[in-house]
Order: sequence, then structure tokens, then C-alpha cells
Amino acid sequence: MQISTKGRHAVRIMTDLARNNAEYVSTNEIATRQGITIKYLEKIMGMLAKKQLVVSMRGASGGYKLSRPANKYSVLEILEAVGEGTKIATCTTGDKCAHQDKCDTMKVWFKLSNLINNYLNTITLDDLIK
Repeated sequence: MQISTKGRHAVRIMTDLARNNAEYVSTNEIATRQGITIKYLEKIMGMLAKKQLVVSMRGASGGYKLSRPANKYSVLEILEAVGEGTKIATCTTGDKCAHQDKCDTMKVWFKLSNLINNYLNTITLDDLIK
């Protein structure tokens, strides 16, 4: 399993917003601090907004902010919001595998997937910024 750049950026963007104590933050500020392009940032912000993890406001004092307190977001939720899964093996995602009926290792992959998901679900944005 490897978390993509998009997933890592999404978590970093959300921690950036969490550090700003419910204030709106402009895309220019976030992009500069996180070292990513505005275009890429806007793509990620669109995904986060669609899942209602952030809210936006237009105008001179606008930007993005968290839609709820930082301790109410898990890393897993953020990754899933941008299409990042913790896919260990095809069988753990519900996709059909040619070896599924006779696989001796499938239980290992399910258990590992559950361990990773449970761990990522326990880490909040609040934990990351402390």
C-alpha cells in the first residue's frame, strides 16, 4: 500500500486549515505554505468540499475552513474523501479475485487492512497539529 501524493497533500492541507482556528484561509496562502500549485490545490479542495469536510467563502476575506472541529476528523476520512483507499489486496476492496475461492492468504490481507484502517481512524487532525 502506498498513499499517493494527493492523499498526503489532502491531509497536510487539512492540518493547515486546522492550525488556523476556524478562520478562512485563502488558496494562495495554503498553496504557498504547502508548496503546491493553485490548480492542484483547487482540485483537492473540490473533493474535500464535495464530502463536506471544508466550507468555502468567496471574496477578499474568503477562502476555505474546516466545517467542524479538528478533533472530529480522522486521517482515514480525509484519505477516503479524496479517493484514497487503504487497498492492501484486490479481495479487501470487494473486487473479485481469480483466487478468492482457494486463497489461503486472504485472511491475512483482510486483517492487515482492518489494522491499518482502524489505526488511521483513530488519528485526528487535532492529534496531528499538537
